[in-house]
Amino acid sequence: PVAAVPHFTGRAAEAAAMAARLTAEPPPGTDGQRPLAVLVSGAPGIGKTALAQHVAHLVRDSFPAGRLLVRMTRADGHPRTADEVAADVAAALGPGGTGGTGGTGTAVGRALLILDDVVDADQVRPLLTPVARATPGTHPEAPDLAVVVTSRMGLGGLIATHGGWVHRLTAFTEAESYAFLLAALGAERVEAEQRAARRLTALCGHFPAALRILAARLLTRPGLRLGDAVDWLGGDPLARLTLTDSPDHSVSGLFDRALGRLDPRLSEALLRIGTGPPDLLREAAGPDGTEEHDHPSVPEDVLEQLADAGLLEDGPPGPYRVHDLLRAHLRRTVRIRNRRTEKV
Repeated sequence: PVAAVPHFTGRAAEAAAMAARLTAEPPPGTDGQRPLAVLVSGAPGIGKTALAQHVAHLVRDSFPAGRLLVRMTRADGHPRTADEVAADVAAALGPGGTGGTGGTGTAVGRALLILDDVVDADQVRPLLTPVARATPGTHPEAPDLAVVVTSRMGLGGLIATHGGWVHRLTAFTEAESYAFLLAALGAERVEAEQRAARRLTALCGHFPAALRILAARLLTRPGLRLGDAVDWLGGDPLARLTLTDSPDHSVSGLFDRALGRLDPRLSEALLRIGTGPPDLLREAAGPDGTEEHDHPSVPEDVLEQLADAGLLEDGPPGPYRVHDLLRAHLRRTVRIRNRRTEKV
């Protein structure tokens, strides 16, 4: 069942649009069929799952058969098979399943599935195809399904073949970041040091995962002034945006796992981009293929794949840019690699 998201703030426009699309009546002339899915994509740690869970609670009355969060990857990051997931979903929504509502028996009415952290289109197509073919009412033992897909990948091929809508998430605005700290830490603490609070959000790059980790650390240190926290965090943001009792919750760990999913050619290109000059992306994307400052260009198809994986953001400079926290992580990764090489 879909859990509530603590301190959810921001994404108001995206949440409203998703809720409207999931609860809309089928278009005329479609025999009661709706577009298959709403896709929420973007960088690792950008808040895709949180948004999907939040929307699922907004629309709960429209999905009496249940709302289920379906993990599409294992703990080690490897994808689950479509057959494996389909069996779990059938068990949950079929006779004797809970339907995500806490009851038992056959789910009745519409059900909402969140297919979370989809790795590629082929992983999810077999799950959506039965939904595409089923007309509400033709299979009384199965509920009418709506699907939200979250993925770091753009999954343009899936949208091309199965339809749906796309919400590509970016970092929070300054106002959204400040609102998150207000919700997480409380108005009394944040409004007493507004300038420091805004500096903290800037040090986090307005990145939702970083803000959530920061908030957890500050909540466990209620006596720490936000102004002092600015100096502490600014000394080494990457090292300090981690939870000591839960090392998996760290910005560096998040980026390491994202790099580990990439093809080696792409990860090496991203390391080169992240440690190169800020205008490398502009040079790499130049139509004439020139290479100024002796920096080797990055092929356009590689840039497109890195952007599709959520690891490059829309520019400027150039068509793409690297988020400041990711750039810092890439530089640190190269330094560590170089030190190891020197020792060998």
